[in-house]
Amino acid sequence: MHADVFEYRPLLLSVAYRMLGERQEAEDIVQDIYARWLEMDVQHIQQPRHYLLRAVTNHSINRIKILQQQRELYSGPWLPEPATATPEPPAAEGDHLSIGFLFLLEKLNPLERAVFLLRESFDVAYKELETILDIPEASCRQHLHRAKEKLQQDKKRFNTDTAQHQQLMKAFMEACLNMDQTKLVSLLREDIAFYSDGGGKASAAVHPLFGPDTVARFILGIFKHRPVVQPLFQQLWVNGQQAIGVFDAATRQPVLCICFEAGQEGIDSFYFIRNPDKLKNIRYSL
Repeated sequence: MHADVFEYRPLLLSVAYRMLGERQEAEDIVQDIYARWLEMDVQHIQQPRHYLLRAVTNHSINRIKILQQQRELYSGPWLPEPATATPEPPAAEGDHLSIGFLFLLEKLNPLERAVFLLRESFDVAYKELETILDIPEASCRQHLHRAKEKLQQDKKRFNTDTAQHQQLMKAFMEACLNMDQTKLVSLLREDIAFYSDGGGKASAAVHPLFGPDTVARFILGIFKHRPVVQPLFQQLWVNGQQAIGVFDAATRQPVLCICFEAGQEGIDSFYFIRNPDKLKNIRYSL
């Protein structure tokens, strides 16, 4: 048996999570792959990393086809589940994909998503992609080209530097806590989009909202009425990007995770995650 086979677990988990956007689903797939590995005669497998990567990728493709059908029946917009949330910045920010970018990947079909992630996020060579996905290199290149075309309109916005993001987040919180609609509107792009995921288990907008005035009024309504009687706010790093966690002061339980994407002209998209099932990795830090 290959003694070091479990060293690939972080890679496999990252691939599955980025494919599915759900941490538990990703962990289930990786666990299942390893369980099968332990039951197999693996002495003939020359490249265990390649074998496992192929297995996880194809299981993820099959699983996301089912999940996408379920998400069509989801109550309101479906947002990815945060995989990591820490009070301190991650050691390597480039190792993460933000909630906004994972949400953007929903534009891709499963095969396009697999090709794009393996090539762009994990730098998998085309020759290896051929055998992972059982399609010719030319087809891999075509799928990648189509994926980039679908993402290009929005992908260019995902380039805010950390300092600018922090300044916008601070200004956003000040505007919300002071109920300053004029200030809040000034932080938003004209094409601002707002997505809120309650999953039918917490109050949320059942449709996306667009436009500075509409989005600002809705957000200030949340802050005015408050998701809990005594909220606690804490800056967090969620999937490698700065975000805001809202907690119940009495229980320290998370009630809302606020993520946003921005460019040079201001904030262009909000992602308010309120579904309690997706807040399991959000914790208040003393």
